[in-house]
Amino acid sequence: MTDASAPAALYASPEIYDVAFGWDLALELDFLESCFAAHVAGPVRRILEPACGTGRLLEALALRGYEVAGYDLSPEMVAFASRRLGAHGGRAHRGDMATFRPPGRFDVAINLVNSIGYLLEDDQVLAHFERIAEALRPGGIYIAQFNYAGEPPELTTFGPWGNRRQDLSTTLTWTVVREEPEAKRSHQHARITARRGKERLRIEEDHVLRLWTQEDVDALLARSPLALEAVYHDRFDPFPIDIPRTGEYGNLYHVLARR
Repeated sequence: MTDASAPAALYASPEIYDVAFGWDLALELDFLESCFAAHVAGPVRRILEPACGTGRLLEALALRGYEVAGYDLSPEMVAFASRRLGAHGGRAHRGDMATFRPPGRFDVAINLVNSIGYLLEDDQVLAHFERIAEALRPGGIYIAQFNYAGEPPELTTFGPWGNRRQDLSTTLTWTVVREEPEAKRSHQHARITARRGKERLRIEEDHVLRLWTQEDVDALLARSPLALEAVYHDRFDPFPIDIPRTGEYGNLYHVLARR
């Protein structure tokens, strides 16, 4: 921790990230297991998470008895996740979503916070789908969340969200600032204030993510080894497959099956 005059990078600050984005994962875990039961042929034992961050979700899955592994581009996140997952027999690797080939085969891959949006170009997204398909065993699935264009104003800002763990407290606000449909870009802004005793640190930075449309996602999947099997609301109930997918419905979870 330093003072507020020294801004830090979000993905280089795993302890702060872990607290700021921390919440009870019970509903997510129950949802994931319902997807395993509904969409995976055979038992689910091994789970992979690209862009795993601090490994929080993987640790929670390990505590439910799964073998877990993840990878992330940030060396700070990987170091943090490695310490966390090592206690449960899990592993975290350093690698980017477009090129990294994780060792072994997995029953399920997961990406629940639109981290896939950091892949800005078609060839990066397609390469990622290829790598995931290679890592999945026959009958395996990839559960990925996409943020679609056209979010209404009430959905464009998350927070301010306050959280605390022991002596570290955080306040997070994440805002979609503007969308550029022709460029397929979503410009977003993150602001986190972290406090520990008299120390205070500010993280404030801009993020550029892919702006997804249904036509975009469907066209990319048609060129990939993954096929759309089901869609779910972020409330975890099924999303009708015949309704156009837009930002009006918030974040949507997609179950992608290995062809």
